[in-house]
Amino acid sequence: MEGRRGTLWAVVMAGGSGTRFWPVSRKGRPKQFLPPGGGPPSPSPPGDSAGASLLSLAVKRLKGLAPPEHTLVLGAAPHRRLLQKALPGIPRNNIVLEPEGRNTAPSLGLAAHLIEGWEPGAVMAAFPADHHVGRAALLRRLVRSGARLATERDAIVILGIEPRRPETGYGYVQRGRKFRLPGGVEAYAARRFTEKPSPAQAKRFLASGDYYWNGGFFICRAARAIQEIERNLPETGRLLLRAATALRQGKTSAYERAFRGCQAISIDYAVLERARGVVVLPAAIDWTDVGSWTALRSFLPRDEAGNVWILPKGSRALAGEARRLIVRSSKPLVAALGVEDLVVVETEDALLICTAERAQAVGELVKRLGVRGLGRFL
Repeated sequence: MEGRRGTLWAVVMAGGSGTRFWPVSRKGRPKQFLPPGGGPPSPSPPGDSAGASLLSLAVKRLKGLAPPEHTLVLGAAPHRRLLQKALPGIPRNNIVLEPEGRNTAPSLGLAAHLIEGWEPGAVMAAFPADHHVGRAALLRRLVRSGARLATERDAIVILGIEPRRPETGYGYVQRGRKFRLPGGVEAYAARRFTEKPSPAQAKRFLASGDYYWNGGFFICRAARAIQEIERNLPETGRLLLRAATALRQGKTSAYERAFRGCQAISIDYAVLERARGVVVLPAAIDWTDVGSWTALRSFLPRDEAGNVWILPKGSRALAGEARRLIVRSSKPLVAALGVEDLVVVETEDALLICTAERAQAVGELVKRLGVRGLGRFL
């Protein structure tokens, strides 16, 4: 089709494995296909929990920003049916199946090639499929501002989330020179990126007021993304061109072979940390990276002691001197006494108990299951 300069395409990244949400998130149905926290347990088969999935919520937030025909979803090949079921309004050709996870740089590079091939001059905005955003209208307004910057100044734009705590599991970006956009939108030149800082660094970043969390939202011209990847990762750039060409021609084996050969690297390392003209838009969008069980505290209901209960309708929770628990259970009654900062997650075939402090390490536990011959629980 004939392209229009600045046409906005939304790219939803839905290929994650969600291992830190085990035992609810499994290889056959990872967390992006489930409601936040898996939803309340019920007598229904596993994975049929009531409620909208993180992926469907992510796509719903794009309404009014990019129509379905300008929405591209990247997911894992084994999840073909889950993707199609979760996204009935997205054209089948706009659901791209990755034969193997290669991190976000190859994923977004492939998306950029496809979009630029369909609509030269288009702008792409990338959205993770497994994040919570409480202020969707503001997100859309900021993405439109970012798209204008990408079109008019050839900028690479990210949304910066004001840090609420010294989080060591996120990436940070330090802001530089300030400037204003039409409509009074604040923007800053990106000065420096730091991925997963030490606790001492994270505390300094929080205290300085000059750092934002990198929320994973990435906006630029598709052609600019291609250029940056080819400049920084020449071999991967060549393979992505080959993969996109093969995919458009329906040559599945050639596409899969080329994509598998790409370097597994994030867009942050491959592009953002090396590119010029990166702009940060402060984004007070009530954002949470739903990366571990403790993230649910940010947006799911809590009782007066800060406990999150994910229970079937009609079940009751009784807590005596129990604080900051995250409990998911199918039992009609759950009682807790004298404990705090625990994660307790029950499924039909597994029970997870860990301290909240160790919730980020659940993914490491999942790796050990495979090593110990317990793959049936993955």
